[in-house]
Amino acid sequence: MKKNRSKTKLLAVVMASSLIAAGLSACGNNNDTAATASGSPSATAPVPTSSGPAPSEKSEDAAILEAFKAKIAQKAALADLNAQLDSDLPKVSDGTAEELLRELLSYYEAQLPELQKQFESDTLQQQLQKLQWPLPIGDLTAITGAIEDEAARKQVQEALDGGFKLETAEGFVFPVVDYGKLNKYDSYATPAMKDYIALLAVESNQKTASDGGLVISWEELANRTLAAERYVKDYPDSPEREAAAQRYMQYLTDLLYGLDNTPIFDFDTYKAKPEITELYKKIVSEHPDTVTAKLAGQFLDVLDKTDGYVFRKGKDGSQTNLPEVQAFREQLESQAKSLIG
Repeated sequence: MKKNRSKTKLLAVVMASSLIAAGLSACGNNNDTAATASGSPSATAPVPTSSGPAPSEKSEDAAILEAFKAKIAQKAALADLNAQLDSDLPKVSDGTAEELLRELLSYYEAQLPELQKQFESDTLQQQLQKLQWPLPIGDLTAITGAIEDEAARKQVQEALDGGFKLETAEGFVFPVVDYGKLNKYDSYATPAMKDYIALLAVESNQKTASDGGLVISWEELANRTLAAERYVKDYPDSPEREAAAQRYMQYLTDLLYGLDNTPIFDFDTYKAKPEITELYKKIVSEHPDTVTAKLAGQFLDVLDKTDGYVFRKGKDGSQTNLPEVQAFREQLESQAKSLIG
């Protein structure tokens, strides 16, 4: 029974980790998602133009894409697929490069749950618990060399070679996709794909939350929220837009709700923390045309009505909802979706 409980706990941790992935002086670094989409030749054009590939090049692109899909269908090792991309991407158009990268991202998403389940093994977990955390960045040999069991070492090596990294939460170690490694393909990707991978990489390089608490600064959370919103607005026709919108909603609710172990209010008074309200005001001031700023401004108006209280303290000291705050929270998601389109 203990083993089953630990596996259930690991599954919950992994799912929470998976959910969670623009401005403010520090929030204003546009390198993540500020690329401008470029035009592409019409797929129905009767003759090739200087801006599009010649017919023979289109045929070569199609052959490369189909060969890559065939490898995925055969469940090729992710290390082999990454090596194939190293070879293929310099040969194809931006549009085909986008399709190749999309196929890889989809394959990562499909393979991750299975790999995470494999890491539930008690033997493997015992070996991983012996590692020195945090793990050395970029030194795979130092990680695998510290694993005594040969089978466990091989399993971890295959995961790392395939583009995964190891994270820990609540005493469990599990793999996540290391999207930062895909930044090496930026020069081959379309602006939309490059910026989407950048969103994923920000989260995999430093997760937003762990064990129910924020592990980045509030200002960095605001930065990620604004970056995700910008992607959704800049690329309305991108196949990745829906995933980016889901990421935006997660960041937005963390920003305006807080987290269980990192609340936006003081536990003793239930009043919003001054640094939180100042951050909201900064977002409103510096990014007035964003959905994030509009909603942050609305929440500030609510807090003005409640004299800064997010909750009230009941007679027994318990946390009591305030109607104004509760109403704002209940309509936050629907309003955000309506505003962002």
